[in-house]
Amino acid sequence: MFTLFKQRTAFPKAKPVNLKDIQMYMAKFEESLKNFDEVQKENVKSITR
Repeated sequence: MFTLFKQRTAFPKAKPVNLKDIQMYMAKFEESLKNFDEVQKENVKSITR
């Protein structure tokens, strides 16, 4: 019998992250979603004219 994958001897470790970086990333992501929503609304208005 053979195994396709080698079994890991150690569980993968979680790396620490900076919460400020995540908060900044989330704020930029939310802003880009708002901008995308505005562009979509403008496109719908221009199509329905």
